[in-house]
Amino acid sequence: MVKLNRAWVLAGILCALFGLSPAGAQEFEPRSYSVAPVGLNFFSIGYGFLTGAVFLDPSLPIDDVDSEVHLVVARYVRTLEMFGRPTKLKLVQPWSSGHWDGIVEGEFRTRDTNGLADTRVVIETLFAGAEAMSAAEMADYEPDTVWGLRLQVIAPTGEYDGTRAINLGANRWGLIPEIGFGHPLGKWSIEGAVGAWLFGNNSDYLEGQLLEQESLLVTKLHAIRTIRPGFWWALAAGYGYGGRTTIDGVKRATIQRNTRLAVAMAYPIRANQGVSVMIGSGGNRGAGTRYYSVVLGYQYAW
Repeated sequence: MVKLNRAWVLAGILCALFGLSPAGAQEFEPRSYSVAPVGLNFFSIGYGFLTGAVFLDPSLPIDDVDSEVHLVVARYVRTLEMFGRPTKLKLVQPWSSGHWDGIVEGEFRTRDTNGLADTRVVIETLFAGAEAMSAAEMADYEPDTVWGLRLQVIAPTGEYDGTRAINLGANRWGLIPEIGFGHPLGKWSIEGAVGAWLFGNNSDYLEGQLLEQESLLVTKLHAIRTIRPGFWWALAAGYGYGGRTTIDGVKRATIQRNTRLAVAMAYPIRANQGVSVMIGSGGNRGAGTRYYSVVLGYQYAW
């Protein structure tokens, strides 16, 4: 029973491989609002290929963008107890390589670059509907409606060149608070969440300009179908609005209207190992951009 339970937990946290999306406001992690036993460790490595308007903020003065980006994400997750509640602590480090071309202030430009993107620290806790449990206690757990909080901190550790319009790092701090729920419906479960991206200032934007950005409000919904313990697939949809930018005190017409759709699947190959895949697309109606992505992942638990 413990091995079976660990497989179910593994697939529940495999969503960590899907979370980082460099081109959209909705970062899908199906089953992020699910219960995991305390005291477990997870290491995951994911690879993503993205094409279209990738890594771009509409605050950038770039038109007719085309790009191909390879993204590798390493992630460590630790499950623990906080005030009697099940909690997950995540450390995330992306690496990226890509080619971009577009029109910058009327001039065609290209860029090829690779390196580290911004580091993230994430903490998630369920504050209602579940208590912290050991792996043995999870064997008798019956899923119920849960409510949770999630907080991401984005550190400006990525590669950045203030003379370039396109960078792997943002050169500013970011904060993403979120509240969400998970509700079981037999073999199905539904998750929903609302949150906001809060941006710090970038004082070295395009050779020393000051970039400020308003908060970006987001909402997302997951519909998840369990095939058997540890094996599930999900549909995901999200929408984001806001994020208007100001450069050196001048407001720009950069309000974002982001949409994203994706389908994901997770499959445990052993009690402590699993693989996953997500295929998705997204766009920003405010900037007229669109991108497509495929993400593959592997995860090991102990």
